[in-house]
Amino acid sequence: MPAYFLKTILGTAFLAAALTSFLSMMTLMGKPEKKTDPAKLRKIHRAAGVVIGILLVPLIYMGARFLAQTGDAMSIRSGFHVVLAIAFIVLLILKIAIVRVYRNFLKYAPTLGMIIFTLAVIVFAISAGFTVLMNIF
Repeated sequence: MPAYFLKTILGTAFLAAALTSFLSMMTLMGKPEKKTDPAKLRKIHRAAGVVIGILLVPLIYMGARFLAQTGDAMSIRSGFHVVLAIAFIVLLILKIAIVRVYRNFLKYAPTLGMIIFTLAVIVFAISAGFTVLMNIF
């Protein structure tokens, strides 16, 4: 199995976990009517976050190998992918630090979550989405 195909599969699972995490918190914090249990939504959010963390490890490893192999001959698309992926990781670490340690900044967690999800979609679309489109057409 080619590395790009495996990375696309992992990226799709990663995006599904990110969507689950995002929608659970949007439902909890954004809907005026409370139809679901808030504790259950927090557990879903946390479980999806754990899946994201697990999937990030091989994705980062494969991305770092690709980066080392391409060197200076990286395409613009790959460059955007790398920069936005690094921004994603930094913001994710910041959000986790705010939620776990720096609780006085907790009011910024929802905004960071929306930015992190947006970056996840963009990073996915830049590479995995491009790979899928190239194999379809």
